[in-house]
Parts: sequence; C-alpha cells; structure tokens
Amino acid sequence: MAYLITFGSTHKALKAEKILKEKNIPFKLIPTPKALATFCDLSLSFQEQDREAVENTLKNTGVKTVATYRKEGDEYVKV
Repeated sequence: MAYLITFGSTHKALKAEKILKEKNIPFKLIPTPKALATFCDLSLSFQEQDREAVENTLKNTGVKTVATYRKEGDEYVKV
C-alpha cells in the first residue's frame, strides 16, 4: 500500500529528500496530486513497510510535514 507525505513548502520537501537519501530509506519524490497541493508541489511517496522509518526520521530531524495520506484506489485518505 502506498503512502504520501505533504509539506508546507518545497524547501521542506527537498530537506526531507536529502535526509531520507542519507539514511537509505526508500521513497520517491513526486508531484503532489492536485487534490492535495495546497501548500507545496512536491510530496514523498513510500510503501507501508517503510512508513515507520520515514515518519520517525522526519520527526527526529525536525522536518515538519502537513499530512500523511494512504492511497486507496485513485483517492488519498488522510491518516
């Protein structure tokens, strides 16, 4: 199952990208789906098995996120 994290700015998304790459945590930097793109045009996509590592790493390094979503079919559900 795919998850998505949104950010308040492109700067925060790029900072998250750098940190997760350094930690070798699997993710993809993707364009934020139009329905969710209220603040930033970039989001992180990752799989369920990596969710804890992604969320804990971002929290422990002070990267603030706006929300986490789970992809269900063609829709994203806030978790």
